[in-house]
Amino acid sequence: MKITFRQVDAFRTVISSGSVTEAAEMLGISQPAVSRLISDLEAEVGFALFQREGRGLVPTEEGRLLVVEVRQAVSGMEHIKDAAAVIGTFGHAMLRLVTTPTFASQLAPDLIADFAARRPKVMTRMEIEANDDTVEWLVSQNHDFGLSTSEPSNSALNSLILHRGEVSCVLPISHPLAGKTSIQPKDLAGESYVSYVAGSRFRHAIDRLFDKQGITRSLRFETRTTDAICQLVARGLGVSLVAATPAQLEAVAGCLAVPFAAPLDFKAVLIWSGKRPLSAPAEEFLALARDRVAPTA
Repeated sequence: MKITFRQVDAFRTVISSGSVTEAAEMLGISQPAVSRLISDLEAEVGFALFQREGRGLVPTEEGRLLVVEVRQAVSGMEHIKDAAAVIGTFGHAMLRLVTTPTFASQLAPDLIADFAARRPKVMTRMEIEANDDTVEWLVSQNHDFGLSTSEPSNSALNSLILHRGEVSCVLPISHPLAGKTSIQPKDLAGESYVSYVAGSRFRHAIDRLFDKQGITRSLRFETRTTDAICQLVARGLGVSLVAATPAQLEAVAGCLAVPFAAPLDFKAVLIWSGKRPLSAPAEEFLALARDRVAPTA
């Protein structure tokens, strides 16, 4: 049995319209072509689909039973067509980005905003993890991308350095050090200090720097994100070092950012798995990230 979609479409349309004439107009073909398609379908199925009553056609009992199946099949085809349209615009997709707290306030949201402007139908999930190693593990498992403060230790992960950053010292605007053009590690001796939570490689690099120089801070507060650190500093609870430039921190009321003059190896690194193919949305996200590093002409 060789039933064609044109035969089924003609059958369904005649059922809906009640006449070959109207069906021909709806399908944009001639009346004889519609009649031939119906005859060919009847020959294939082995029974009559219509009986004539006056000038109209009435489906036989077999025709009524068959049209139920046809409508279900056509509905399925419409569903496939709609699904294909959604898939073609990435409407089915989710992009998963996990970041260390260092980048949760600005860089990660900036990347997501750039991507959302390009692909507004893609759902994007941003998660924050305190530990760079945890970020790497999540990316190796099922997350599309991670943002870390250093290149990955896992050789199965690919990486792209998005930014080699300046480190800023954030102070309350009334702080005695606020008038300096740059801050040295020794300037923070004995200061109440707001840290990133333990586990961050950036936090570890800061602590190692002060330990190496024998400078003691009063480590009184910890929090996850750069924005949260600045909010605590703005309330006079201490000072901090953050992975951002003074210009990036201008919007935090009550908080002043001054360049930190000390060798800290700070990077913003995008990582992704080299063991599985990227989805189409992920490929586009990566292209946008690469443009951010080296803008296209």
